[in-house]
Amino acid sequence: MVKEYNWFGYRAIEFEFEGRRARLAFPEKADEAKNWTLKTEYDEAYPREECALLAEGFHAAYLKNKTRFATPEDCDAKARFVRYLHEEYGLRDKCVPVGMSCGGGHAVNFAGYHPECVVCMFIDAPVLNFASFPAKAYPGIWRDEFTAAYPGVTKADLLAGFEYHPMNRIPALKAHRIPIIMVYGTNDTTVDYFDNGQFMEEAYADAPELLTVIKHNYRGHHPHGRMEERDRRITDFILAHV
Repeated sequence: MVKEYNWFGYRAIEFEFEGRRARLAFPEKADEAKNWTLKTEYDEAYPREECALLAEGFHAAYLKNKTRFATPEDCDAKARFVRYLHEEYGLRDKCVPVGMSCGGGHAVNFAGYHPECVVCMFIDAPVLNFASFPAKAYPGIWRDEFTAAYPGVTKADLLAGFEYHPMNRIPALKAHRIPIIMVYGTNDTTVDYFDNGQFMEEAYADAPELLTVIKHNYRGHHPHGRMEERDRRITDFILAHV
């Protein structure tokens, strides 16, 4: 069953895809390439960039995850969702993942496993290192969520070659030359940049054309996205790389 509703001023539909809640918002007039964003977690959180791109003719989509910790199962579902929206709605066969916090981990793992589905991406305060978030300082999240996502994994395992850290997808992202814009706040105590995003920044030191980093001084983990309405750096980056 498809439900139509208003998503931040745009017509949207909500439907089920493989037993997961899905959402697709429509621009007033689609751009020629039928570009679109895919929010990788936290559907309605900080949609400013998605709305800015809707105004430019992008569609905006979301698919519910089974966990916020970027499992291969969730990444594979996103790849099938990309193919579905391409075949069913005529959208481009590559999307622009928009990932904030744990959604950043989803975006990076998804793009690493399925680079054929991604044209470029925007990540903000991304969780790239599960030993830092949640294992380091969030015992409740570790106990109640992470171990359900990865049964049997111990904190020691995270320090001994755990395969599913999003930072392990960085070589694949570089190999496929996927452009990335990454934002972080210097006062973020939830997802420590130096234990997460810094890994990506250092890895791209020899490929600065592929990674743009925006540092917000004195900002914490929230809010995500642009700090001021007139700041179009994220939007313009995406428009330049689709």
